[in-house]
Amino acid sequence: MGNALKMAVGTLGACLLYVYATGQPIAAQQQSTTQPPAPTAPPVITPAGQFNGGDGWSLTVQEWLGVGHPTMGTGHTNSGGEPSNLDYGGKPRPGQGAVLTVPIGKQQHHAIHVSYFRIQGVSNPTEPVASIIYGTNYLAGDYMAVHYTMQNVKMSLDYLSWPFPIGDSKFHVKTLYEVNYTTVLTSVDAPLRHGDTDASGNLITTNGQGTNWFIYPSFGLGADYKISQKLRFEARASGFIFPHRSTIYDAEASLDYRFGKFELQGGLKTFHFKTSPTHSEFVEATYPGIYVGLRWYPEYRSH
Repeated sequence: MGNALKMAVGTLGACLLYVYATGQPIAAQQQSTTQPPAPTAPPVITPAGQFNGGDGWSLTVQEWLGVGHPTMGTGHTNSGGEPSNLDYGGKPRPGQGAVLTVPIGKQQHHAIHVSYFRIQGVSNPTEPVASIIYGTNYLAGDYMAVHYTMQNVKMSLDYLSWPFPIGDSKFHVKTLYEVNYTTVLTSVDAPLRHGDTDASGNLITTNGQGTNWFIYPSFGLGADYKISQKLRFEARASGFIFPHRSTIYDAEASLDYRFGKFELQGGLKTFHFKTSPTHSEFVEATYPGIYVGLRWYPEYRSH
């Protein structure tokens, strides 16, 4: 019994001496020898690419199948004694356009759009009355050959106006602040009178050419609605009018389908312009029609 007590006391003393020397219990030291697993970093969750901002810049090409044609009217400064009225007639060729979009702002919810499109046409109307067009005289009943090219360049600030903050809203409204440059080049000829001479034997000029253009602001609204991850609806309309001066307005609506870095567009579009009637001639036209487009997002990454 005495020997057992002495052995127990000795064992206890050895354990206390070890704890005193190491500063921690044996069990604790044994547990510390097993290294805990290294903490894993939380997964980085990147939000899915957005349709409105966040995708970086984009480039769109469009083909426009419109109807309509220009008409020419007599301006206020016409002093030739004869009108400058001409209905171009005919159908326009398919129009081509392109749009460069650059998101701006801290969250890239706003955007700058720079767009361009042109429409060309060829027609053969008959001049109903004697007229003077771009300084050239035409007779009533003249068979006319008309060529024209209408072009529009627009820079637009699309400012996200609602909702604020945007959150995860699928519907957005933007205020549009724009500057337009519109020009129409017209060439008119009376080909059946080539070679005609006047009473003095001089050749009669049968062709005239001129350009009507204007620079105008326009204001409007745009909206888009995200139907699904790949499909969205987009619409915009803007315009500006000043009494007895030029007029411009345009509107479009489309369904856009996303696949990879591309977006396929299909929708309706209309464009109207009238150059200023303060000149000798003015030109106006309205082009409604359908259009298709392909938009490329080079920086877009799907998740």
